[in-house]
Parts: sequence; structure tokens; C-alpha cells
Amino acid sequence: MNNDTPSQTPVKTALILDEAHGAFRLQYEDTQGRKQTMRLDALSYEEALREARSFLGIQENDRDDAGDRWTMW
Repeated sequence: MNNDTPSQTPVKTALILDEAHGAFRLQYEDTQGRKQTMRLDALSYEEALREARSFLGIQENDRDDAGDRWTMW
């Protein structure tokens, strides 16, 4: 039986920020709940999204290796 309901599974959020001069930055919360940011080496939003998902270990099912669900904006 699958007990993985939305109310039982918190969703982690990552933001891709569009900065000046075509740069992108990733903002997310670490395991202690602190906001972290990092520069993404990407020329387009799609590349930034792929790089962010790779860095955070988010798989095609929108979950990381620990099983946490992610949403990306």
C-alpha cells in the first residue's frame, strides 16, 4: 500500500532567478532550512533548469535521492 499522499510529503522549492546580463542563479533551502544561492552556468532558462535539477539530484519523477519531492520555479 502506498502511503505517499501530498499531506504526508513536504515539497521542497527551488527558484531559478533571472539576473542581469543573461545570468541565472539557483535559490533553494538546504537541509537545515537556510536559503542557499548559487550561480548557474547556463545561457538559457532551459539550460539553467537542467543544471539546477542535476545539482539538486532531482530525477524525472521530481524527487531527489532521499525521496523528497521538489517543485521548481
